[in-house]
Amino acid sequence: MYHNLEALRRIPILHVAEALGMRLVKVGGRNWAMKNPDRPREPSSLVLDIKTNRWRRWSGKTQGGTDHGSTLDLVMHIRECSFRDAVDFLTTRFL
Repeated sequence: MYHNLEALRRIPILHVAEALGMRLVKVGGRNWAMKNPDRPREPSSLVLDIKTNRWRRWSGKTQGGTDHGSTLDLVMHIRECSFRDAVDFLTTRFL
């Protein structure tokens, strides 16, 4: 099955984070951070940039070899899944 990967990468990253069940806190004009599960009042090092529609985990922790990227990479990182599973996750929810 053909998927328009660019369309998946253009899905607003905050919508993807919501679909993933991420709890977020605003940390700047255009940035949101995932709440730190160990310290709920503090943001974690995973930051979403709504202007660029990209994310980065500043602590260097990786899941599946990635610590930054597009909406597809975020799904793979949070769900610890394959690229194909990330495509399916986004396609079933947004396209």
